[in-house]
Amino acid sequence: MKEKDKPIFYGEINEEAGVVMAFTKMHKELGFPYLIPSSARGFDIENILYKGQYVTVEFEYLSSSFMVDRHLNNMKKEKRYVVICWEDDCNLISKVPELYEVIELRNKVKIEQTKEEDKNVEEPLYILLSYDKQKADGKSFYDWKFSNCYRCKMKFKDNYIPNGSKILFKEGEYLVGGFTVVRYEVIPRPENEAEWNLYKKLTDYPMSLYTETIEELKESFVEGHIFYTDFFEIKGAKVKWQDYINKDDETQKRKFTRRKDLTKQEYYSIVGN
Repeated sequence: MKEKDKPIFYGEINEEAGVVMAFTKMHKELGFPYLIPSSARGFDIENILYKGQYVTVEFEYLSSSFMVDRHLNNMKKEKRYVVICWEDDCNLISKVPELYEVIELRNKVKIEQTKEEDKNVEEPLYILLSYDKQKADGKSFYDWKFSNCYRCKMKFKDNYIPNGSKILFKEGEYLVGGFTVVRYEVIPRPENEAEWNLYKKLTDYPMSLYTETIEELKESFVEGHIFYTDFFEIKGAKVKWQDYINKDDETQKRKFTRRKDLTKQEYYSIVGN
């Protein structure tokens, strides 16, 4: 695709929803003559015409998420599968040769900023946090899959986490999963019963899943609330977080208790594997 023919997006694409939006804008150029609604279950689009063949489509921000999300287990031999992603960060077709095709969009669109936007857009953070089931309402990490909000005692600079930041979690020695930050909100502790009742109504679902009384909320209350998307869990493989830290950096290993800042390269080396 020539540079002048690329569709223009104002602002960075940093999540799966942006990939879907880009696809809907340029589907004909990619070889999909028409659009159909996405599936409520299973793969994102079960049956769509692509270059004369009917294929099943899965959208991912990073191609490596196709493996993390365990889609391999649901693939059927008689179907053709196409993964449409923003970045093919792991050369997915070499790892999953059963795929029909992997389409990477990042070189097919043009990203520009509006005049109103700050040209120095803040870079996302890459963070490793410690997960303690006993301090997380007794929930396993998987229990947060559908909540889209994680309560956190951890303090962040200026009470702020840039949109699109990536957070991984470890439990003990092993990585258990992660998500992409949509925003971070500090909610002050309610001061009276009316405020506590309102907070309970707001957090009954999805955070506490209707399991906590106001007295229990008071006891476990923390101000930090991370709203997120792209939740994933690492299952079936024990991945030690120490394997991705500089082996000569023993000081960092000893110091890390609840949080460690990662480089972008470290984060994607973990997710890609």
